[in-house]
Amino acid sequence: MINLIIGALVTAGLLLLVNYSRKHRLRVAWWQWTITVPGFAYAAFVLAMIAAFLEEGAARAAVVIGTIFGFIAVIWGVLLARFVFKSERR
Repeated sequence: MINLIIGALVTAGLLLLVNYSRKHRLRVAWWQWTITVPGFAYAAFVLAMIAAFLEEGAARAAVVIGTIFGFIAVIWGVLLARFVFKSERR
């Protein structure tokens, strides 16, 4: 059940990003989408890994692995927001 929720959240996030880029008329090249889609897949992987550790009863492992891989996902997200999906103000 938790994997269904994670998949729905990641899909909704990707669709929100597509709608945001259309609404603000951002020109996003194919290579930028090529960087973005694996970023969302990686975020889903991190969330699923944390959920799997918690289901196994390894809360400490979930915190450690979630912190390490979650930090990488946050950095990836910030770089995407900063360099790929920034709006150009004139």
